[in-house]
Amino acid sequence: MKNNNYSSDIPVSLEKEDRFSRWTFSERIAEVISKRSDPGCITVGLYGAWGDGKTSVLNFIEESLKKNDNVIFIKFNPWRFTTEEALLSGFFFKIADALDAELIKTGDKLKEIIKKSAPGLGAAAGVKGIGDSISSFIGGPNIEELKTRIESELEKAKKRVLIVIDDVDRLEKSEIQSLFKLIKLTADFRYTAYILSFDKEIVSSSLQDRYSGSDTNSGEAFLEKIIQVPLHLPKVERKVLRDFCFQGVEEALRLSEIELTEQQVQEFVRDFTNAFDDCLATPRRAKLYGNTLMFSLPILKNEVNPVDFMLIEGIRIFCPALYDVIRSNKELFTGLLRDSSNVNNDHEKIKIQTIIEESLIKGRILETSGYINVLKNLFPKLESVYGNMCYGSDFYEIWNKGQRVCSENYFNRYFTYSIPRGDIGDIQILEIVVKLEEVDFESEEISNTLFSEFIDPENAESIIKKLRQKADSFTPNQSISLSKAICLECNKYPNPEALYNWTVPFIQASILVSSLIQNLHENKREELAVSCINISPSVEFKLELFRWLRKKDEEKPEKEGFSDEQVNRIGVVLGDNLSSYLETADDITKSISRSVPNMLYAIKKYTGQDFLSNYLDKEFEKDKAYVIRLLDAYTSTAWGMDTGISHKSDFERRQYNNLVDEIDPNRIVKAIIEYFGCPQEIDDEFPRNDDEEDRTVILKQFLWIHRFVNTEKRKSRDIN
Repeated sequence: MKNNNYSSDIPVSLEKEDRFSRWTFSERIAEVISKRSDPGCITVGLYGAWGDGKTSVLNFIEESLKKNDNVIFIKFNPWRFTTEEALLSGFFFKIADALDAELIKTGDKLKEIIKKSAPGLGAAAGVKGIGDSISSFIGGPNIEELKTRIESELEKAKKRVLIVIDDVDRLEKSEIQSLFKLIKLTADFRYTAYILSFDKEIVSSSLQDRYSGSDTNSGEAFLEKIIQVPLHLPKVERKVLRDFCFQGVEEALRLSEIELTEQQVQEFVRDFTNAFDDCLATPRRAKLYGNTLMFSLPILKNEVNPVDFMLIEGIRIFCPALYDVIRSNKELFTGLLRDSSNVNNDHEKIKIQTIIEESLIKGRILETSGYINVLKNLFPKLESVYGNMCYGSDFYEIWNKGQRVCSENYFNRYFTYSIPRGDIGDIQILEIVVKLEEVDFESEEISNTLFSEFIDPENAESIIKKLRQKADSFTPNQSISLSKAICLECNKYPNPEALYNWTVPFIQASILVSSLIQNLHENKREELAVSCINISPSVEFKLELFRWLRKKDEEKPEKEGFSDEQVNRIGVVLGDNLSSYLETADDITKSISRSVPNMLYAIKKYTGQDFLSNYLDKEFEKDKAYVIRLLDAYTSTAWGMDTGISHKSDFERRQYNNLVDEIDPNRIVKAIIEYFGCPQEIDDEFPRNDDEEDRTVILKQFLWIHRFVNTEKRKSRDIN
């Protein structure tokens, strides 16, 4: 923006600074006052709302009067005086000081007359009611002498006095009443004019309390007795205010070094004018919005969608009640509306509509349709609330990539002006990804990288989620370095047991690496997958990486993935890693029980049955209770629907089938007999687990299922 003072709220004074075509209006007022031939006092009321530019007009009047040396301009600020006594003395001392400087040439100054009256003023103010002390003081002999002297000197010099009183509406009610009493009683000073600047509604309301009577408009009636020339500030065209506001927006974008696309500009202008045009009632309101963006835009640069953010800030400035409702109801505005068949759907719609409507009423928004349209553009969920348009879950990824306010991952940023705790800035992530390209991951001293300092168990979930959202935007080189960095820090990722275990950071990280591998050219992917498996310090993470590698799907040939041959080659590498681990590892049914089924499957397939059998034989011999822990590792976890508490379910046919794919069931039977010391009788009924503390029942469940399977096989053979 060309005007470097735009962000300041200081009123302007010069004609060249007039943005709202008010110089001519001001100049005309100055001309009327300076050319009056009537010696009587005149009082002008300059009406306008707060922030409408009244002070600038007074400055223009003062500037215009500099062309005429017959007017003595006196500016009196009543809000600087806290008592009626101070108001009285301040008023007359201000006038006397100005006239002594401009008019009185002898040593007999007007200030001396004021000083004589000061003791009487204090006494009057102490015993009289509000306004009465003014009457008593002004009616005193010294003030009459002052009045006569002033009028004589003005007439002799052919000059006039213009007393300008600004910001009257800033005063307390009692102070407003005192000021107007003072003006009323001094309005018979000849060759004198007053210009009082204020919001008429505020002042008349204050006077109403003092001069109330049968007339319901007594405050306004009193004003009419005082104000002889009521003038309203010329109305500024809406387009001019909008352009003024948009210049502030442009300056905020420039200072933030944010460049909007043509489409973004169109979206912003459309939504802003649709909702906020009517709110640009005064220059101050228009300026306030630009100033706000100058402060807030740089804070969240590249961390939020700039158009969404500017519109949310518009709601904050022009309708705070709606802003508070949005900020406090994240769950109602983000995401998607539940399935329309849900019985609670209509209830949720009504709830959302109600809180929006009430906030707009509270914010005194008369034309609500514009705000509703902006809200629908900001929060697509509302399209379902106010209409029938629905969005699918695939839009989540689009909103995340766009850093939209409707995204649950970005919503809080718009209202905290910061990256919430547990979240991570998009800029910071990009900086780290770029710096990781410089790391030599083949070095033996790679134990400490920028990523290792960056991630910890507390922020891992947020960082991995953020990286997954941006995974397909990274270059091949960035994908290689980031994949390896993620694998090296895999022990920091929380891996709690959960109903949907693929949502935990540990597994999300392995899915992320799989996505990053796909960013490479086809002939480079296998190499990176092998490297990631080799450098991962956690055998469980190695298993998860292999599990989530994308495989080719004949039914979806457009989806790229590893061929069966490539998977087998990577699997052999995984098998070597697992076999090396098992040669020195402690009992895996104790240390990594949840990964036992996947590990034994991979060992058998990619290392061989002989290795697996020998390993298990050693474990069975070391500890007879090993068989319990082994079966327990294959047993699924159940979750209470009411309590959400997990517990081990029964060992059932599905677990049996999984187990015997890797291990000879007769070897398990042998281990169970060795544990009990003798063969076990098998009940006709399946033995249920009534006591969770007694895990030996799992052995009997295996035996029962094993007998049942053998019986099925015999019957099948007999039939055939």
